[in-house]
Amino acid sequence: MKTGTKKYHVTEKIKSLQVGQQFNKREFVKLTWGNTDYFIERSFDVIFTTAKKELTDREFKTEKGCIIRIK
Repeated sequence: MKTGTKKYHVTEKIKSLQVGQQFNKREFVKLTWGNTDYFIERSFDVIFTTAKKELTDREFKTEKGCIIRIK
């Protein structure tokens, strides 16, 4: 999964979620970046926020390290 940009991977991941589906943020970061630490997770948060702004018809929430599509 390491080909393409990280923003592309995050956007595609959240586009593929159906209402009620979720994924573990830390596992996704580790799979995409190959490692996880505070700074990498913060980078993910910035990219995730940017990707959410592009998908105005969908809503997400983060709960206990999981990202859940709610609308």
